[in-house]
Formats: sequence, C-alpha cells, structure tokens
Amino acid sequence: MPPQDAASDVSDVLAETVERVERKVLPHDRKRALFGDDGASDFLLNSARRWVATLLADEGVFEPIQPSNKRIRAEIRSKQEGVLAGVYAADVLIREWMPEARYTWTIGDGAKVENGMCLLTIEACRHQILVCERIILNILGRLSGIATNTSRWVKESQIPIAATRKTAWGVLDKAAVAVGGGLTHRLNRTDALMLKENDLATLVEENSDEIHRIKDALWDIPVESVGAFVTIEVRTLDEALAAAEVWAERMLEHDDGRRLNVMLDNMGPELSRDAALDVETRGLREYVTLEASGNIIFEELDSWQGAKVDVISTSSLHRAAPPLDLTCIFEGA
Repeated sequence: MPPQDAASDVSDVLAETVERVERKVLPHDRKRALFGDDGASDFLLNSARRWVATLLADEGVFEPIQPSNKRIRAEIRSKQEGVLAGVYAADVLIREWMPEARYTWTIGDGAKVENGMCLLTIEACRHQILVCERIILNILGRLSGIATNTSRWVKESQIPIAATRKTAWGVLDKAAVAVGGGLTHRLNRTDALMLKENDLATLVEENSDEIHRIKDALWDIPVESVGAFVTIEVRTLDEALAAAEVWAERMLEHDDGRRLNVMLDNMGPELSRDAALDVETRGLREYVTLEASGNIIFEELDSWQGAKVDVISTSSLHRAAPPLDLTCIFEGA
C-alpha cells in the first residue's frame, strides 16, 4: 500500500489531469473553425476579405490599386509591447489589393511584440502604400489590441475566459480573442443554439413561468440540428437546477452524451458557486458546463476563482480593448 503522501500526490496529479482535459473539451472553443494547420480557414479569410473591401471602399477604393510610380520601402513598427493578431487580414489586403507588392513579416499571429519591433516590411509603389498604410495599421492595431487584452485576462484567471457575440468586427474579433488565448464561444447565431429570455418567450406558451419555459424549451429542441452546442441563459438557482435536471433526463433517455451549457447570467461569484454545488449535489454535474457571464470586470477576477464554474464569458475581451499602438515608417524618413 503506498504511503499517504504518495497517494495524495497521485490524487493531485489525477485532479490536474482531469482539469486539463475538461478545459480542452469546453464547447466554447471554436478556434478550429477559424485556424487550421495551414493557417486561417476559408471562413475566416472570407470575413477578412469583406472587412478589407469595406474599409477600402470608405477610402474610395473599389478595385485593386495598380502600381504607377516609384517603388518605395516602408516598415510597420510597434510603439508598445503586446500580442500580434490580424496577419491573415493584412495579407489579404496586400496580396489582393496591392498588385506586385513584396512584403515580409518578422513574426506571426500570436507572437509577442516588443516596443520598437518591426513587424512588417512592404516594398511597393508609393501610391499603393500611401492608400493602404492607415488601413493596415487599423486592422493590425485593433486585432492585436484584442489579442493583447485577452492575453492579460487569461494570465490573470485560473478559469478559461471566453468572448461573447457582442462584437464590432464579428469573426475577426473572435479570431483575435483566440490568438490571445481566449475561447471564442459561438462564432455567429447559427454556429450554436443559445436560448436567451427573448428566445424562450417565443418558443413556449406566453403565460407559463420561467421554470416551465426552460423545461419545455430544452425538452423540445431538436438536438441533432443545434450546431456546436446548446446554451441556455438562467438567472436564479432554481432555473439553473431545472435546466440541469431536464437535460440530464433527456440525455439519459437518448444516450446522446452532449452537455448543456448553462449560462449563469449576472449571478455573481457566490450565487454561481451555490448553483454549481446544487447541480453537483444532485449528481447532475456531468451533464452540464457552467458559464458565468454579466458584469465581470478584470479587477474582480480574483473573486471568481472559487466559483466552481467551467468558463467565464465577457465582452470586455474585445469591446474594451485599446488598439495596439503601431506606426508606418517610410525608408529614409
């Protein structure tokens, strides 16, 4: 029989292993739909093309800029530390809108940026660079700012951090969160089913109370066509428990194995912990993931570490992120 200390060490290692596995299978991680082994997915690149075209259209540019004068060399440099994101989008701009331009990246998406570092060197005609430099800076600055801010949140929290769908640049913002080490959550409305208050109001009888709405909605949804996962928004302990109970009953009946994501909306660390303990006590924890969301701020992350939730979601990863400060310097300037 192993000594007590050794057995305790083994238990600790097993607990850590289980925790790592749990984090890997969280449904909020949709990064593989954005980045593959060969880089950005077609889904992400097509989104980048639409944004690039829109930004150029605002500058009065509607077709590729043909080279017409002296070629010059310019460098995109950082004026602060951070995490680089948006390389794939800048690639689209240069490759598809600046014919005959030659360019070289010194680092790639997700790499650490140092103050004063040259990120990108471009050699092209003067007019092409003058037209596109500000758009390149805006794209890289915004997305790198989101990645940098996300990285800061991830380092501060022991609980995985996910974005929300309250984005300005849609999938590009989500990709920047992923580059910074955060979880994307669903990429758009059709990517996964989320049942919020308005959804429940339209799915079930008008006069039913919230508990019955939750139970009826979860029992009736066609699981095979909900997308990557199912999320339901709850606001009380009773609602959280009701959602877990009906989902467990449904999964036991159909042996599907899919976990329900229960989003604890504005419930705070203590009430969220109570919800987790209630679900666990009733033997329902294996059927759900618990997501805390609503009014979560960076300065109060410590208060969430004992809340026993699987993931924290916040729009502050992307909506509150200042852009990374970048500049374009022409050779000889």
